[in-house]
Amino acid sequence: MFKQQHMGTCALGAKPLASRVGRARGFTLIELMIVVAIVGILAGIAYPSYMDHVRKGNRAKAQAFLMDVAQRQQNYLIVHRQYAGSLTQLGFTDASGALDMGPELSSLSSAYNMTGLNLGVDQGPPPKFTMKLTATGMQTSDGDLCLSNTGGRLRHCGGTEETAW
Repeated sequence: MFKQQHMGTCALGAKPLASRVGRARGFTLIELMIVVAIVGILAGIAYPSYMDHVRKGNRAKAQAFLMDVAQRQQNYLIVHRQYAGSLTQLGFTDASGALDMGPELSSLSSAYNMTGLNLGVDQGPPPKFTMKLTATGMQTSDGDLCLSNTGGRLRHCGGTEETAW
């Protein structure tokens, strides 16, 4: 008799343990679908912004590379009285003499044609150059980069959208 009374009554109006056992285990399908929808919306907003930052980062690295090549060209001009016709003449080589850009610049090969850099050297007189770094892959919307010995810096060089960088 004691057991029957104990099972039927609970303190302060709480439901008996037997009726609560089957409930409140996990999430409902609606709750999971709401979470999936929220994650999808956040990803849809964040991904384009992330890709824009990647594109800008690639452009900044490529511009720094062009500035480095231009500096080496000026040094080469002082010593040899002409501009170098290739990157190997400017010191972008490994111990065996093969073209080597290093790991930092090699990572840009998916965004720009690093090994196909057009130095655009004209031995003159006077000697001059206009380098052109061609964009590839997702970077094509950002445009090619050009740099001349006079300091002219252009994006989308030669096109109708030509702008200074």
